[in-house]
Amino acid sequence: MAINDVTRSLGPSESQSHTTEAIGHAEDYSDIIVNISPEVTFFLSRMGEAEDATSLKFGWTTEGIDPPGINAHLEKEDYGSHKVGSLRHAENNCQFFINDGYVTEAQRKVAKVYNPQDEKVRLLKNVLRKHARDIEFAIVTNSTTNAESGNTAALTGGIPYFLQSNRIGCTIGENGIVTTTEEHYLVTGDFVYFSASTMPDGLEANEAYYIRVDDTNPKTAFTIFNTMNDAVRNITDNQVIPLSTTTNTLQIEINNIVDLGGKSDFTLDDLDKAMEMAYNRGGNPTLAVMSPAKKRIFSKLITAATTINRNMKGDRKIDLVAAAVETDYGTLTAETHRLYPFDRIDLMDMDYWDLKWFERTHEVTGLPKVGTYDSFVVQAWLGVKGTQPLASAAITGIKR
Repeated sequence: MAINDVTRSLGPSESQSHTTEAIGHAEDYSDIIVNISPEVTFFLSRMGEAEDATSLKFGWTTEGIDPPGINAHLEKEDYGSHKVGSLRHAENNCQFFINDGYVTEAQRKVAKVYNPQDEKVRLLKNVLRKHARDIEFAIVTNSTTNAESGNTAALTGGIPYFLQSNRIGCTIGENGIVTTTEEHYLVTGDFVYFSASTMPDGLEANEAYYIRVDDTNPKTAFTIFNTMNDAVRNITDNQVIPLSTTTNTLQIEINNIVDLGGKSDFTLDDLDKAMEMAYNRGGNPTLAVMSPAKKRIFSKLITAATTINRNMKGDRKIDLVAAAVETDYGTLTAETHRLYPFDRIDLMDMDYWDLKWFERTHEVTGLPKVGTYDSFVVQAWLGVKGTQPLASAAITGIKR
């Protein structure tokens, strides 16, 4: 384990504790917990480490790149200038993780038939495993973030916090103009997905439609096309105009989310659609993380779509556990996570996910002796930083 600036007192313990007291920084256990068990600490072991946080709330900017457009100019014309990209501010909070235990004097004195002989070493190892699992659980399941307030502890937003639906209500006029209920922050050439309890005739759910912002109301209105070229060039003959426009539940989806609404299990088409969303925004997901139960479904889908050729002269055993699929947008490898819920699959581009440590995992030193036992505590502050969530995608609302 790494040791940072530790000055130990070799004299009698002021607290009469069996543990050695230290002045300065305690041992850094962060390298240990990320390698406890890769199948348990899946993301804790794979995420990068951003520069340590200097406050319990941290923020960063993400930037979208403008879609391609017509770039043709006159021989003689003046230079102009325009806003480049679309900066977005994102933020998250550090969560305080504390795990503790105790060891009695008798536990430490009794002769052991196992190693290590010091019972505290064994118990501390178990506490560190629980500590790592608690952090991993937060990364996998926290769908919200909040700062500490009163008696409410701070939560760091995990992967579901970044990869969840971001929908804006909208209506469609008779001329095909889509009007949103709030600013959409889109530019000509961007794409959106529509959803509704009942889709208007002429629109398909989970299909990409390219937009051209409205000249009069560019912040809240746009028209839609099937191709980027049609949207950029404003080829009105190819504009998509739904046949019916009466619906009170129509929304546009901004994030890379395929929401099945709890009505069906996922299919290969759903994986392909989610990959398309991330791919069109510059992402390259390579991992599909899911529960073991959904991994079995994944394998069945792949093997059902594959012709299996046997070597009749050799080993006739057929491997029915398919772990990868070649989509139109890259190869996707399925990996199981024992803490994952059944209702979502996350397609991860791991280049854009980091841990943000405020205080690394360490043992608290100098705890006072209060009885015939010694307490020990490990703690850490950290948060999740999704530097570019649109490089990843998710399938949500999967039926059990």
